[in-house]
Amino acid sequence: MSRIKEFRNRKIWRKTARALAGEKGATFIEYAMLAGLIAIVVAVAVAVFGGRLRNFFNDIGGKVEDASGQVNSADITVP
Repeated sequence: MSRIKEFRNRKIWRKTARALAGEKGATFIEYAMLAGLIAIVVAVAVAVFGGRLRNFFNDIGGKVEDASGQVNSADITVP
């Protein structure tokens, strides 16, 4: 590894360690944990309710298509 890359890596690690050390680091970790928890909840919800949601929206789409077809096939004249 070249000296420049080595220096950059050390600099990045020092900044990361400094950021995680103080109050800002604690806040960052809390937000990261919260984001991870939200991601897990969303993934579980999609796994559990995914099929039901797909069926729900497919039913709504079908009803909209039926209504659209009825409107298009009706003889409506606008004065």
